[in-house]
Amino acid sequence: REIIWIIGMLIYILMMATAFMGYVLPWGQMSFWAATVITNLFSAIPIVGDSIVGWLWGGYAVGSPTLTRFYSLHYLLPFLIFALVVLHIWALHIPGNTNPVGIDIKQPSKDTVPFSPYVAVKDLYALIIFLIITAGFVFFAPNILSHPDNYIKANQMVTPTHIVPEWYLLPFYAILRAVPDKLGGVVVMFASLFILMFLPWLDTSKVRSAVFRPLYKIFFWVLVIDVIVLGYMGAKPPEGLYLLIGRAATIYYFAHFILVMPILGFKEKTTPLPISISDPVLDSDTKTNNYR
Repeated sequence: REIIWIIGMLIYILMMATAFMGYVLPWGQMSFWAATVITNLFSAIPIVGDSIVGWLWGGYAVGSPTLTRFYSLHYLLPFLIFALVVLHIWALHIPGNTNPVGIDIKQPSKDTVPFSPYVAVKDLYALIIFLIITAGFVFFAPNILSHPDNYIKANQMVTPTHIVPEWYLLPFYAILRAVPDKLGGVVVMFASLFILMFLPWLDTSKVRSAVFRPLYKIFFWVLVIDVIVLGYMGAKPPEGLYLLIGRAATIYYFAHFILVMPILGFKEKTTPLPISISDPVLDSDTKTNNYR
């Protein structure tokens, strides 16, 4: 299952890269300067950094060759993502899919249901809800998550007062700015992304499901709040209280994965596991019928 998780994380990273390159294509002020800031991050890499930046730019500064290269990558990366999705599904079929309870199946006839129609209909329902929400943003509120400066034509002679990336990059942008050193900021930002690949090893608990881990559920929601705070700080200027809160949220972000998760796995007292998958469902139905 570790391979499944790593492939899933690679898909996530490539999707963010594809989305960012698509964000650059309108070639507005925010698109141009976001491309300038993000590509300049690679210059912090010793020895080869400047060569990487020059390859991305296709010249001595962000310009038309950069736009052409980003367009090509934006078009090609989805094919790589599709290949990884195929590998992801293949890797999933080797150990088999898990279940919300997180325990081994002992009675297949009693504890499992066919994928179709039960799971297929459930996934289809979630997909329809997602598409409705997406369509709502696209058709009725297209500007709610975009920056007004991106309607201004790109001008390399005028730098926006505050450069802000798209919302899905804001937490990582806040982590980048939390470190005063350029190389240190780049290292910490990429570390905040790649540390997620090591979750199967950082989670030391024998219990797979959070349903039976009361303390873990609390810390999970603390992490969710922390990421939201990082996203908010990423949209604000890196000064004063915003910078201090961003640094504190960055420290907790790493502490959650490096300290909290391994320690909880060893020390947390979990609730008793059911004997089979069907037990929690049947117990819930019994309680409901008794209540009625």
